[in-house]
Amino acid sequence: MKKLWFHLVLVIFATSSAFAAEKTCKPTKHAKLPSVTEFTYHKARKALLSAGWQPLQTKSFNDAKTDPDISSGNGALFWGKGYFEVEACAGTGISPCAFLFKDAYGNSLRVTTAGEEYPKENSYAKVTSFQFVCEP
Repeated sequence: MKKLWFHLVLVIFATSSAFAAEKTCKPTKHAKLPSVTEFTYHKARKALLSAGWQPLQTKSFNDAKTDPDISSGNGALFWGKGYFEVEACAGTGISPCAFLFKDAYGNSLRVTTAGEEYPKENSYAKVTSFQFVCEP
């Protein structure tokens, strides 16, 4: 019976420790967050820049062409436009991409998109979500 209680206490402790490590990331002070969901990424980027968010370069210029995170899907196209904040893109499914920004207070913001970029056909990836990113 003692062994059972010991294991039960151990499981409870481990579970509560795991939940404690997952802090919600809602900074008390941050740059303005314009509502950009459903905007094309190009329009959302302009709105974020106007609100004080700065693109955070995520990849080395030397490795960008061969980096698997951004060499498929819309990644190469966004990088070619100078959107060096592109973090990763997938070349399958809904072609999701993730982008990183920082504000003057040191907060990080991840913006995600879905959809393929076909400018000649007037088709653009749209923002599906944005969220603060906690640093460990």
